[in-house]
Amino acid sequence: MGGAVTAATRQPITADVDAGSAPSRPEWTVPVVAWLASRALVVAGIAIGNRLQSTGQTVLDALHLWDGNWYLSAAAGYATPSASSGQPLPQLNFAFFPAYPLTIRVVSAVPGVSPLLAAVVLNLLLGGLAVMGVWELTRRISGRQAADRAAALVAFFPGSVVLSLVYSEPLMLTFAVGCLLALLDRRWTLAGLLALAAGATRPNGIVLAACCAWAALAALRRDGDRTALVAVALAPLGFLGYLGWLWARTGDPTIWFRVQRDGWGERIDFGRRTIAEISVLAPGGEALTPTILLQVSGLLFAAVALVLLWRWRPPAVLVVYTLGILAASLLSQTLGARPRFLLTAFPLVVAVAVAVRGWPYRLLLGVSAAGCAVLAALYTVPLLAVP
Repeated sequence: MGGAVTAATRQPITADVDAGSAPSRPEWTVPVVAWLASRALVVAGIAIGNRLQSTGQTVLDALHLWDGNWYLSAAAGYATPSASSGQPLPQLNFAFFPAYPLTIRVVSAVPGVSPLLAAVVLNLLLGGLAVMGVWELTRRISGRQAADRAAALVAFFPGSVVLSLVYSEPLMLTFAVGCLLALLDRRWTLAGLLALAAGATRPNGIVLAACCAWAALAALRRDGDRTALVAVALAPLGFLGYLGWLWARTGDPTIWFRVQRDGWGERIDFGRRTIAEISVLAPGGEALTPTILLQVSGLLFAAVALVLLWRWRPPAVLVVYTLGILAASLLSQTLGARPRFLLTAFPLVVAVAVAVRGWPYRLLLGVSAAGCAVLAALYTVPLLAVP
């Protein structure tokens, strides 16, 4: 075990490899190969799902099912709703935060590039960048072999299917990993800007504001570094800025929350729905549907992974991030422990990869890859399982 203290983590590295052993292959081999192999697996799973349906749906058709069509709609332009009070609002595309749609719009401005093609190419690149970021973060904390295992498990994690769909998770993960790395390096302005961008990508990106506040408080206590407050000031501006833009456009400061509540039935229920899903395991409980089965499996995974996260003892900002992302999902009425939200709380997956080695890890990776392929096929069928 290595005992050196790094500037990035301020804590001992628990490396799996001898400090004196030279690497026999380029550093990025495992994350790059794992990412490309996992995307081939996802495409194969989608193709099989399409074939079983016999509807003539293509792989590209399946990639923008579900929320994908809403993101493409937002990339074309946000709706202008009426903000009349007391009237229920329908599903509207401004429920989807703007950073990802705007990125699609910028890339699709290239001649010959459609918005769908722009989104697919973007997610291929961004997902790979996120996996490499997870590799680098894990390498700094626990060494290269643990990083290799973590990158492969993240790439083949069942929830990683969404990284190939027209969803904002690849962009969100890229910003989140980059922000956490910047906080460990005490690069406060960069961390704040990446947290700002994450908050403009997905609502749960606001969790990174809490990470910036935690890291800044630690820096102030440790050595009075007031420059850390830059990250605190910048971090929430993406989230608040979008809500402020909607307010200025509609005259209603709560309109985003109203659309979530009225259009999608989304609200904080403090875990009541999550508890109801656990009850399906009891005798005489609700019949298991694919979506509920995924939720219950996700809860079991999260419980085990949280124990392993505690045993891993990563830097505190990773724990703050993980607990914040989990809380945002589990306290919601409609989100829950779906695989894609567990993937967003990626330190859980990393903690498992750090703890499990040898043939148990290879077995786990195989099971995870099989789950990834099955979910890719399931998600091609409307109303069967929700990403």
